[in-house]
Amino acid sequence: MTAKNLYAYTLQPVNYEISEAEQRQAQLAIWRSTNKIGTKTWAIMAVVAALSIVGIILLKNYSTIFCWVALVCVVAYFLIRKFGLEWYVKRKMNEFPVQEIKGIRLGVQPHGLIMRQKMGAQEGVGAIGWKDIYEWYNTPDFMLINFKVKGQQGAYILPKRMDSKNFSFNTIRKHLTETVGEAKKV
Repeated sequence: MTAKNLYAYTLQPVNYEISEAEQRQAQLAIWRSTNKIGTKTWAIMAVVAALSIVGIILLKNYSTIFCWVALVCVVAYFLIRKFGLEWYVKRKMNEFPVQEIKGIRLGVQPHGLIMRQKMGAQEGVGAIGWKDIYEWYNTPDFMLINFKVKGQQGAYILPKRMDSKNFSFNTIRKHLTETVGEAKKV
């Protein structure tokens, strides 16, 4: 280890406390990334809308109600998919409590992330190796790391406020890029 990267790792773990709002924000961001309208759906909506408009223009002396219904259905589908589902997901998220995260300290080491937690008079120590992480997301507000250890899945939501000299996000990104690959897009 050279003098340049001597302090790239944690000497003293930092507190890991994440609020309910931060957890909800991360959950919503991940949900939004999975709720994209696909290319096929856009193409189908465009064809139905175009045919409806052409039908309205060409069928002046005939009933164009089916064209108007098709056009309204395309607009309704778009609005429900874009705004209605998000409203529903937010409502459902609020029905379930978030996990209270208190008394945990995290650190960055060459072999992975370490976690320390007080349990009564003792302190428990756990490690998530870089090889145990199977995907990660990097957003302007947080970093999300999904891992699997001994058959158990878990995730860390790391708010950007945690980025400090004692908990370097650059070191985490470097190891994740080398071990897991590039961050997934949100």
